[in-house]
Amino acid sequence: MNFPVKVLEIPRDAKPEAKAVPGSDFAVSAETLEDARRAAFARLAADGRSVRSLSFTADGGLAAVVFPAEPPASTPAPAQPAKRRRGGR
Repeated sequence: MNFPVKVLEIPRDAKPEAKAVPGSDFAVSAETLEDARRAAFARLAADGRSVRSLSFTADGGLAAVVFPAEPPASTPAPAQPAKRRRGGR
């Protein structure tokens, strides 16, 4: 059975009165409601999104409030070797 997933995004630093913005919806295929919840959570995690809440809707779908995907962290430049002083004290 297919379960529609409605995605709403909210910034991590959003004020309590901030409204979530609609994201890209998708559907998951599962046998049970619990399997649908797990599949939706896995799909959102694979997209790099952190799930704030995941709820069932009255029409048999799911609604997910997520934080936007984090940009990939840049790798720091390799550390330069320490320079040694020569001679004297």
